Amino acid sequence: MRIFTYEAWGVPQSGFDPNFTFVRSHFVSPVVLACIRAVLCLYSFTTIITCYTWLAHRTATVNLKDVNIDSYTIHQGEAAIGQSFSFFTYLTFWCLGFYFFISAFHTFTYVFRRTSYLHTWLRPLQLLHTLYYTTITTFPFLVTIVFWGTMNSGWPAGRFEQWINISVHGLNSVFAIVEIVLPATDPQPWNHLSVVLLVLSVYLGLAYLTRGTQEFYVYEWMNPAHGWRSIVLHVVGYAAGMIALFVLARYMVVARNLVA
Repeated sequence: MRIFTYEAWGVPQSGFDPNFTFVRSHFVSPVVLACIRAVLCLYSFTTIITCYTWLAHRTATVNLKDVNIDSYTIHQGEAAIGQSFSFFTYLTFWCLGFYFFISAFHTFTYVFRRTSYLHTWLRPLQLLHTLYYTTITTFPFLVTIVFWGTMNSGWPAGRFEQWINISVHGLNSVFAIVEIVLPATDPQPWNHLSVVLLVLSVYLGLAYLTRGTQEFYVYEWMNPAHGWRSIVLHVVGYAAGMIALFVLARYMVVARNLVA
């Protein structure tokens, strides 16, 4: 069946990305695109390092809520560094940092060699890169909308909390928009949506594994004490939202190519 071919997933039989769309832009030169990606990579990792360094010596106070859960306060200290690898927010931000590192490297390579190592990789790796692009242009929007729309319980008092909220819950989507607008990439293949939803499903399992191994709920709505109906509605709502965001991101790419 054609759906199981590399071509259907964005890697043509004739050769991967023949027009070098992953390392070119309709609006800026390759060197500018490479520099922008490098700066975003630097900011992403600087944010993570600064956050972990701060938490290693101090305590952050975070006020959260949910659509059916009253406001509650959590205090994050050194233990939160390890726990952050169970939070979708931080996993997404890590992925943004590594994506911009990889894409900046390939774009700089294209600047100097008029080709990139990405185009010499094995096809499975090229496929993974196209999937990587799809995830970093969709997941950040889910993080931003869910946090500011349902979880945020007022503007924090501390400067650190204010800055980290803006970075991981706001700038993350700005970074995603940059990757939608600037590169000359083709629209994300429709079947990539299945992988996006699969990743969300796997993450749900990870979140409950965290509960079993570290004895805390990553997000309070996952606690059965609030009712299984609430959990099911959250899962269905996030899945529906993810589908809508995938469609939005895809057609933003379509619109960008039409304008260009």
